[in-house]
Amino acid sequence: MTDAGKIKVALARLQLELENIQKLYDTLKDKGMLKSDKHRKEKLADDFTLRAIGSIFHDFYTAVENMFKIVAKNIDGSVPSGSEWHLELLEQMSVAIQGERPAFISVNTKLLLNEFRGFRHIFRNIYGFNLMPERIERLLEIFPETVDELKKDVEKFIAEMESIIKEE
Repeated sequence: MTDAGKIKVALARLQLELENIQKLYDTLKDKGMLKSDKHRKEKLADDFTLRAIGSIFHDFYTAVENMFKIVAKNIDGSVPSGSEWHLELLEQMSVAIQGERPAFISVNTKLLLNEFRGFRHIFRNIYGFNLMPERIERLLEIFPETVDELKKDVEKFIAEMESIIKEE
């Protein structure tokens, strides 16, 4: 397969991950968890609800990181390794690579996503009954903006990469 062909496959895979993220967003929206109100606060007092939302946020950042790995492997040709690879990958996606690709995400999106990256680490390493409602509440507050900004960034990236492919 040509380099252009590999990039087209990578861009199609990015689109699939965006669809996965939309499903996660829709799940929280359908359950009324994206509205900041008394009802949500009451639900967050329930341990089971905290665990369920925590799982959705875990899946969200996993989908984001899947996109990062698609770009890093298939376009950059370099996936970070070592103990800080998750953070390094996030940083890598926020910078343009001269002559190769635009930034995958904006600096603002990087800052928003970093909160979900940190949460996923905690979620994987503690018991669910130790989840803090305040942390989940914060992530619920920024989730719509994060998803919106991420979608815009990814769609812009795809359009710019398609333009680069056409020029070659």
